[in-house]
Amino acid sequence: MKKILITTGIFPPDIGGPATYSSILLKELPGFDYNIGVLTYGVKEQASKGLIYVVSNKWPKGIRHLVYFLKVLWLGRGADLILCVDSSFGASFISLLAALILRKKFVVRITGDYAWEQGVQRYGVKELMDEFQRKRYGIFISILRRCQNFVVCRADLVITPSNYLKNTILNWGAKKENIKVIYNAVSATEIKMFKEEARQKLNLSGRIMISAGRLVLWKGFGLLIEIVSGLKKQIPDLKLIIAGDGPERENLDKKTKDLNLENNVLLVGALPKNELAVYMRSADIFVLNTGYEGLSHQLIEAMAMGLPVITTRVGGNTEVVDNQENGILVEYNNKKQLEEAIIRLFMSDELKNKLAEKARDKAALFSRQNMISATVDLLKKYENFIIIKRP
Repeated sequence: MKKILITTGIFPPDIGGPATYSSILLKELPGFDYNIGVLTYGVKEQASKGLIYVVSNKWPKGIRHLVYFLKVLWLGRGADLILCVDSSFGASFISLLAALILRKKFVVRITGDYAWEQGVQRYGVKELMDEFQRKRYGIFISILRRCQNFVVCRADLVITPSNYLKNTILNWGAKKENIKVIYNAVSATEIKMFKEEARQKLNLSGRIMISAGRLVLWKGFGLLIEIVSGLKKQIPDLKLIIAGDGPERENLDKKTKDLNLENNVLLVGALPKNELAVYMRSADIFVLNTGYEGLSHQLIEAMAMGLPVITTRVGGNTEVVDNQENGILVEYNNKKQLEEAIIRLFMSDELKNKLAEKARDKAALFSRQNMISATVDLLKKYENFIIIKRP
Protein backbone atom coordinates (compact mmCIF):
# COMPACT_ATOMS: atom_id res chain seq x y z
CA MET A 1 0.00 0.00 0.00
CA LYS A 2 1.45 3.36 -1.07
CA LYS A 3 1.67 6.06 1.58
CA ILE A 4 0.82 9.68 0.76
CA LEU A 5 1.28 12.64 3.07
CA ILE A 6 -1.16 15.40 2.12
CA THR A 7 -0.06 18.87 3.24
CA THR A 8 -2.46 21.80 3.34
CA GLY A 9 -2.91 25.17 5.01
CA ILE A 10 -6.56 24.57 5.93
CA PHE A 11 -8.82 21.60 6.62
CA PRO A 12 -12.51 21.26 7.54
CA PRO A 13 -14.31 22.77 9.33
CA ASP A 14 -12.31 25.61 7.76
CA ILE A 15 -13.81 26.65 4.42
CA GLY A 16 -11.89 26.92 1.15
CA GLY A 17 -10.65 24.97 -1.86
CA PRO A 18 -7.64 23.26 -0.17
CA ALA A 19 -9.84 22.20 2.77
CA THR A 20 -12.46 20.69 0.48
CA TYR A 21 -9.92 19.01 -1.80
CA SER A 22 -7.83 17.49 1.00
CA SER A 23 -10.90 16.13 2.80
CA ILE A 24 -12.14 14.50 -0.43
CA LEU A 25 -8.76 12.83 -1.00
CA LEU A 26 -8.61 11.66 2.63
CA LYS A 27 -12.00 10.00 2.24
CA GLU A 28 -11.64 8.57 -1.29
CA LEU A 29 -8.00 7.54 -1.84
CA PRO A 30 -7.88 4.72 0.75
CA GLY A 31 -10.39 2.93 -1.48
CA PHE A 32 -7.68 2.79 -4.14
CA ASP A 33 -5.08 1.17 -1.87
CA TYR A 34 -3.47 4.36 -0.59
CA ASN A 35 -2.56 5.04 3.05
CA ILE A 36 -3.27 8.73 3.68
CA GLY A 37 -2.15 11.18 6.33
CA VAL A 38 -2.94 14.91 6.42
CA LEU A 39 -0.92 17.76 7.90
CA THR A 40 -2.62 21.12 8.33
CA TYR A 41 -2.53 24.36 10.25
CA GLY A 42 -5.49 24.69 12.59
CA VAL A 43 -6.65 23.86 16.11
CA LYS A 44 -6.05 20.69 18.12
CA GLU A 45 -9.71 19.64 17.83
CA GLN A 46 -9.11 18.92 14.13
CA ALA A 47 -6.47 16.29 14.90
CA SER A 48 -7.18 12.59 14.52
CA LYS A 49 -4.52 10.16 15.74
CA GLY A 50 -2.62 8.56 12.87
CA LEU A 51 -4.70 10.41 10.29
CA ILE A 52 -4.83 14.20 10.70
CA TYR A 53 -1.91 16.13 12.23
CA VAL A 54 -2.28 19.78 13.22
CA VAL A 55 0.13 22.68 13.68
CA SER A 56 -1.49 25.29 15.91
CA ASN A 57 -2.51 28.58 14.32
CA LYS A 58 -2.02 30.24 17.71
CA TRP A 59 1.76 30.30 17.32
CA PRO A 60 3.43 33.30 15.61
CA LYS A 61 4.00 32.87 11.87
CA GLY A 62 7.69 32.12 11.84
CA ILE A 63 7.42 29.60 14.67
CA ARG A 64 4.45 27.76 13.24
CA HIS A 65 6.13 27.59 9.81
CA LEU A 66 9.19 26.01 11.47
CA VAL A 67 7.04 23.52 13.36
CA TYR A 68 5.15 22.69 10.15
CA PHE A 69 8.47 22.09 8.35
CA LEU A 70 9.70 19.78 11.12
CA LYS A 71 6.41 17.85 11.05
CA VAL A 72 6.62 17.39 7.27
CA LEU A 73 10.13 16.02 7.78
CA TRP A 74 8.96 13.66 10.51
CA LEU A 75 5.76 12.45 8.85
CA GLY A 76 7.26 12.41 5.37
CA ARG A 77 9.94 9.85 6.26
CA GLY A 78 7.60 6.94 5.73
CA ALA A 79 5.67 8.42 2.81
CA ASP A 80 6.13 7.46 -0.83
CA LEU A 81 4.79 10.83 -1.95
CA ILE A 82 4.21 14.27 -0.46
CA LEU A 83 1.14 15.87 -2.04
CA CYS A 84 0.63 19.55 -1.26
CA VAL A 85 -2.89 20.74 -2.14
CA ASP A 86 -2.42 24.36 -1.05
CA SER A 87 -0.42 26.93 -3.03
CA SER A 88 0.20 29.23 -0.04
CA PHE A 89 3.80 29.82 1.08
CA GLY A 90 3.18 28.19 4.46
CA ALA A 91 2.17 24.92 2.83
CA SER A 92 3.72 24.59 -0.65
CA PHE A 93 7.19 26.14 -0.20
CA ILE A 94 7.77 24.54 3.19
CA SER A 95 6.53 21.14 1.99
CA LEU A 96 8.86 21.28 -1.02
CA LEU A 97 11.89 22.07 1.14
CA ALA A 98 11.13 19.05 3.31
CA ALA A 99 10.58 16.84 0.24
CA LEU A 100 13.95 17.90 -1.19
CA ILE A 101 15.73 17.02 2.06
CA LEU A 102 13.91 13.69 2.32
CA ARG A 103 14.39 13.00 -1.40
CA LYS A 104 10.68 12.24 -1.75
CA LYS A 105 8.43 12.62 -4.74
CA PHE A 106 6.61 15.93 -4.52
CA VAL A 107 3.33 16.89 -6.19
CA VAL A 108 1.72 20.30 -5.73
CA ARG A 109 -1.73 21.56 -6.62
CA ILE A 110 -1.78 25.21 -7.71
CA THR A 111 -5.16 26.94 -7.69
CA GLY A 112 -4.09 30.56 -8.07
CA ASP A 113 -1.31 33.10 -7.85
CA TYR A 114 -0.48 33.39 -4.15
CA ALA A 115 1.93 36.30 -4.78
CA TRP A 116 -0.83 38.27 -6.49
CA GLU A 117 -3.39 37.53 -3.78
CA GLN A 118 -0.99 38.65 -1.06
CA GLY A 119 -0.04 41.68 -3.14
CA VAL A 120 -3.66 42.80 -3.36
CA GLN A 121 -4.41 42.13 0.31
CA ARG A 122 -1.18 43.38 1.90
CA TYR A 123 1.01 45.36 -0.48
CA GLY A 124 -1.32 47.70 -2.37
CA VAL A 125 -1.41 45.90 -5.72
CA LYS A 126 -4.34 47.23 -7.79
CA GLU A 127 -3.88 45.24 -10.99
CA LEU A 128 -5.87 42.12 -11.82
CA MET A 129 -4.01 38.85 -12.05
CA ASP A 130 -3.30 38.84 -15.79
CA GLU A 131 -1.80 42.33 -15.71
CA PHE A 132 0.09 41.46 -12.52
CA GLN A 133 2.01 38.78 -14.45
CA ARG A 134 3.51 41.43 -16.74
CA LYS A 135 4.67 43.94 -14.11
CA ARG A 136 7.46 44.20 -11.57
CA TYR A 137 6.88 45.06 -7.93
CA GLY A 138 8.79 45.59 -4.69
CA ILE A 139 10.99 43.21 -2.75
CA PHE A 140 8.28 41.42 -0.76
CA ILE A 141 6.25 40.48 -3.82
CA SER A 142 9.45 39.54 -5.65
CA ILE A 143 10.32 37.13 -2.82
CA LEU A 144 6.86 35.55 -2.94
CA ARG A 145 7.14 35.19 -6.71
CA ARG A 146 10.56 33.54 -6.46
CA CYS A 147 9.27 31.08 -3.86
CA GLN A 148 6.22 30.30 -5.98
CA ASN A 149 8.29 29.79 -9.13
CA PHE A 150 10.73 27.60 -7.21
CA VAL A 151 7.87 25.34 -6.09
CA VAL A 152 6.41 24.74 -9.55
CA CYS A 153 9.82 24.31 -11.18
CA ARG A 154 11.13 21.81 -8.63
CA ALA A 155 7.93 19.80 -8.17
CA ASP A 156 7.80 16.42 -9.90
CA LEU A 157 4.24 17.18 -10.94
CA VAL A 158 1.94 20.22 -10.82
CA ILE A 159 -1.83 19.73 -10.75
CA THR A 160 -4.06 22.66 -11.59
CA PRO A 161 -7.85 22.96 -12.05
CA SER A 162 -7.99 24.83 -15.36
CA ASN A 163 -6.16 25.34 -18.65
CA TYR A 164 -6.08 29.05 -17.84
CA LEU A 165 -3.96 28.36 -14.76
CA LYS A 166 -1.84 25.86 -16.67
CA ASN A 167 -0.85 28.61 -19.11
CA THR A 168 -0.12 30.96 -16.22
CA ILE A 169 2.12 28.40 -14.50
CA LEU A 170 4.01 27.82 -17.75
CA ASN A 171 5.05 31.48 -17.59
CA TRP A 172 6.50 30.83 -14.12
CA GLY A 173 9.02 28.44 -15.64
CA ALA A 174 7.40 25.04 -15.08
CA LYS A 175 7.76 22.43 -17.81
CA LYS A 176 4.67 21.78 -19.89
CA GLU A 177 4.90 18.00 -19.50
CA ASN A 178 4.90 18.38 -15.70
CA ILE A 179 1.60 20.27 -15.53
CA LYS A 180 -1.66 18.32 -15.53
CA VAL A 181 -5.19 19.77 -15.51
CA ILE A 182 -7.71 18.05 -13.26
CA TYR A 183 -10.97 19.94 -12.90
CA ASN A 184 -12.37 20.58 -9.45
CA ALA A 185 -14.98 18.24 -8.03
CA VAL A 186 -18.14 20.18 -7.37
CA SER A 187 -21.37 18.74 -6.03
CA ALA A 188 -24.46 20.79 -5.37
CA THR A 189 -25.95 20.30 -1.92
CA GLU A 190 -29.05 18.17 -2.27
CA ILE A 191 -31.97 20.20 -1.11
CA LYS A 192 -35.50 18.81 -1.19
CA MET A 193 -37.19 22.16 -1.27
CA PHE A 194 -38.97 24.13 -3.98
CA LYS A 195 -38.19 27.78 -4.64
CA GLU A 196 -41.32 29.04 -2.90
CA GLU A 197 -40.63 26.92 0.18
CA ALA A 198 -37.11 28.36 0.39
CA ARG A 199 -38.49 31.88 0.07
CA GLN A 200 -41.03 31.31 2.81
CA LYS A 201 -38.34 29.93 5.10
CA LEU A 202 -36.13 32.97 4.46
CA ASN A 203 -39.00 35.47 4.33
CA LEU A 204 -38.01 36.59 0.82
CA SER A 205 -40.02 37.67 -2.20
CA GLY A 206 -39.62 39.48 -5.50
CA ARG A 207 -37.02 38.98 -8.22
CA ILE A 208 -33.92 37.65 -6.56
CA MET A 209 -30.35 37.43 -7.80
CA ILE A 210 -27.61 35.93 -5.67
CA SER A 211 -23.83 36.21 -5.65
CA ALA A 212 -21.35 34.45 -3.40
CA GLY A 213 -17.66 34.38 -2.62
CA ARG A 214 -14.98 35.95 -0.48
CA LEU A 215 -15.64 39.66 -0.08
CA VAL A 216 -12.52 41.00 -1.77
CA LEU A 217 -12.10 43.83 -4.26
CA TRP A 218 -11.68 41.71 -7.39
CA LYS A 219 -15.03 39.96 -6.83
CA GLY A 220 -16.83 43.14 -7.89
CA PHE A 221 -19.68 43.02 -5.37
CA GLY A 222 -19.71 46.80 -5.06
CA LEU A 223 -20.78 47.25 -8.67
CA LEU A 224 -23.62 44.75 -8.22
CA ILE A 225 -24.95 46.90 -5.39
CA GLU A 226 -24.78 49.97 -7.65
CA ILE A 227 -26.62 48.06 -10.37
CA VAL A 228 -29.48 47.26 -7.99
CA SER A 229 -29.77 50.98 -7.26
CA GLY A 230 -29.94 51.74 -11.00
CA LEU A 231 -32.45 48.99 -11.83
CA LYS A 232 -34.87 49.63 -8.95
CA LYS A 233 -37.13 51.83 -11.07
CA GLN A 234 -37.35 49.23 -13.83
CA ILE A 235 -37.57 46.23 -11.46
CA PRO A 236 -39.01 47.59 -8.18
CA ASP A 237 -38.99 44.21 -6.39
CA LEU A 238 -35.36 43.43 -7.31
CA LYS A 239 -33.25 41.95 -4.52
CA LEU A 240 -29.56 41.04 -4.32
CA ILE A 241 -28.25 38.48 -1.85
CA ILE A 242 -24.49 38.46 -1.23
CA ALA A 243 -23.16 35.42 0.65
CA GLY A 244 -19.62 35.47 2.00
CA ASP A 245 -17.27 37.35 4.26
CA GLY A 246 -13.96 39.15 3.88
CA PRO A 247 -12.12 42.46 4.10
CA GLU A 248 -14.66 44.35 1.93
CA ARG A 249 -17.62 43.58 4.20
CA GLU A 250 -17.61 46.97 5.94
CA ASN A 251 -17.36 48.88 2.64
CA LEU A 252 -20.22 46.91 1.11
CA ASP A 253 -22.40 47.50 4.16
CA LYS A 254 -21.69 51.23 3.92
CA LYS A 255 -22.46 51.35 0.20
CA THR A 256 -25.76 49.58 0.80
CA LYS A 257 -26.76 52.12 3.45
CA ASP A 258 -25.52 55.14 1.46
CA LEU A 259 -27.70 54.08 -1.49
CA ASN A 260 -30.71 53.37 0.77
CA LEU A 261 -30.80 49.75 -0.34
CA GLU A 262 -31.30 48.05 3.02
CA ASN A 263 -34.52 46.46 1.72
CA ASN A 264 -32.97 45.41 -1.60
CA VAL A 265 -29.48 44.16 -0.72
CA LEU A 266 -28.86 41.46 1.87
CA LEU A 267 -25.33 40.65 3.02
CA VAL A 268 -25.85 37.33 4.79
CA GLY A 269 -22.22 36.55 5.66
CA ALA A 270 -20.37 33.26 5.28
CA LEU A 271 -22.84 30.39 5.49
CA PRO A 272 -22.55 26.63 5.99
CA LYS A 273 -23.12 24.80 2.72
CA ASN A 274 -26.61 23.58 3.59
CA GLU A 275 -27.76 27.09 4.57
CA LEU A 276 -26.26 28.64 1.45
CA ALA A 277 -28.13 26.03 -0.61
CA VAL A 278 -31.46 27.36 0.74
CA TYR A 279 -30.56 30.89 -0.37
CA MET A 280 -29.48 29.56 -3.76
CA ARG A 281 -32.77 27.71 -4.13
CA SER A 282 -34.69 30.90 -3.38
CA ALA A 283 -32.95 32.85 -6.18
CA ASP A 284 -33.88 33.36 -9.83
CA ILE A 285 -30.36 33.95 -11.18
CA PHE A 286 -26.72 33.78 -10.06
CA VAL A 287 -24.31 36.63 -10.87
CA LEU A 288 -20.53 36.49 -10.41
CA ASN A 289 -18.83 39.76 -11.38
CA THR A 290 -15.26 38.64 -10.78
CA GLY A 291 -11.93 39.91 -12.07
CA TYR A 292 -10.23 36.57 -11.51
CA GLU A 293 -11.16 32.90 -11.13
CA GLY A 294 -8.95 29.85 -11.46
CA LEU A 295 -12.03 27.64 -11.59
CA SER A 296 -14.98 28.77 -9.50
CA HIS A 297 -16.60 26.16 -7.25
CA GLN A 298 -19.44 28.55 -6.53
CA LEU A 299 -20.21 29.13 -10.19
CA ILE A 300 -20.39 25.40 -10.93
CA GLU A 301 -22.49 24.73 -7.82
CA ALA A 302 -24.98 27.36 -8.96
CA MET A 303 -25.16 25.72 -12.37
CA ALA A 304 -25.62 22.28 -10.77
CA MET A 305 -28.59 23.66 -8.85
CA GLY A 306 -30.17 24.81 -12.09
CA LEU A 307 -29.62 28.54 -11.71
CA PRO A 308 -29.09 30.62 -14.87
CA VAL A 309 -25.68 32.27 -14.46
CA ILE A 310 -24.09 35.54 -15.52
CA THR A 311 -20.34 35.79 -15.05
CA THR A 312 -17.24 37.40 -16.48
CA ARG A 313 -15.06 36.43 -19.40
CA VAL A 314 -11.97 35.89 -17.22
CA GLY A 315 -9.75 33.04 -16.05
CA GLY A 316 -11.33 29.60 -15.90
CA ASN A 317 -14.88 30.92 -16.28
CA THR A 318 -14.74 30.43 -20.05
CA GLU A 319 -13.98 26.73 -19.50
CA VAL A 320 -17.25 26.41 -17.58
CA VAL A 321 -19.66 28.78 -19.30
CA ASP A 322 -20.39 28.63 -23.02
CA ASN A 323 -21.78 32.07 -23.78
CA GLN A 324 -25.52 32.07 -24.58
CA GLU A 325 -25.59 28.26 -24.32
CA ASN A 326 -25.42 27.50 -20.59
CA GLY A 327 -24.89 31.01 -19.23
CA ILE A 328 -24.05 34.58 -20.17
CA LEU A 329 -20.52 36.00 -20.25
CA VAL A 330 -19.79 39.71 -19.82
CA GLU A 331 -16.71 41.84 -19.29
CA TYR A 332 -15.55 42.35 -15.72
CA ASN A 333 -17.08 45.40 -14.00
CA ASN A 334 -18.90 46.38 -17.20
CA LYS A 335 -22.03 47.93 -15.72
CA LYS A 336 -23.91 48.23 -19.00
CA GLN A 337 -23.33 44.60 -20.00
CA LEU A 338 -24.27 43.32 -16.55
CA GLU A 339 -27.47 45.38 -16.47
CA GLU A 340 -28.48 44.19 -19.92
CA ALA A 341 -27.84 40.53 -19.04
CA ILE A 342 -29.79 40.80 -15.77
CA ILE A 343 -32.76 42.43 -17.50
CA ARG A 344 -32.73 39.82 -20.28
CA LEU A 345 -32.96 36.97 -17.82
CA PHE A 346 -35.64 38.54 -15.66
CA MET A 347 -37.74 39.36 -18.72
CA SER A 348 -37.51 35.96 -20.41
CA ASP A 349 -38.53 32.76 -18.64
CA GLU A 350 -37.77 30.88 -21.86
CA LEU A 351 -34.13 32.03 -21.82
CA LYS A 352 -33.80 31.32 -18.10
CA ASN A 353 -35.12 27.79 -18.50
CA LYS A 354 -32.91 27.07 -21.51
CA LEU A 355 -29.72 28.26 -19.78
CA ALA A 356 -30.62 26.44 -16.55
CA GLU A 357 -31.11 23.11 -18.29
CA LYS A 358 -27.83 23.35 -20.20
CA ALA A 359 -26.07 24.57 -17.03
CA ARG A 360 -26.99 21.37 -15.18
CA ASP A 361 -25.57 19.28 -18.02
CA LYS A 362 -22.27 21.16 -17.99
CA ALA A 363 -21.97 21.05 -14.19
CA ALA A 364 -22.30 17.25 -14.26
CA LEU A 365 -18.85 17.08 -15.91
CA PHE A 366 -17.27 18.43 -12.71
CA SER A 367 -18.21 15.44 -10.57
CA ARG A 368 -16.33 14.01 -7.61
CA GLN A 369 -16.09 10.68 -9.44
CA ASN A 370 -14.41 12.29 -12.46
CA MET A 371 -11.95 14.18 -10.27
CA ILE A 372 -11.00 11.15 -8.18
CA SER A 373 -10.63 8.92 -11.26
CA ALA A 374 -8.35 11.47 -12.95
CA THR A 375 -6.30 11.93 -9.76
CA VAL A 376 -5.85 8.20 -9.17
CA ASP A 377 -4.92 7.61 -12.82
CA LEU A 378 -2.28 10.32 -12.51
CA LEU A 379 -0.90 8.97 -9.24
CA LYS A 380 -0.73 5.42 -10.61
CA LYS A 381 1.13 6.70 -13.65
CA TYR A 382 3.72 8.56 -11.58
CA GLU A 383 4.11 6.40 -8.49
CA ASN A 384 6.62 4.05 -10.11
CA PHE A 385 8.80 6.82 -11.51
CA ILE A 386 12.35 6.84 -10.15
CA ILE A 387 13.22 10.26 -8.85
CA ILE A 388 16.45 11.57 -10.33
CA LYS A 389 18.83 12.85 -7.71
CA ARG A 390 18.34 16.56 -7.31
CA PRO A 391 21.42 18.76 -7.17
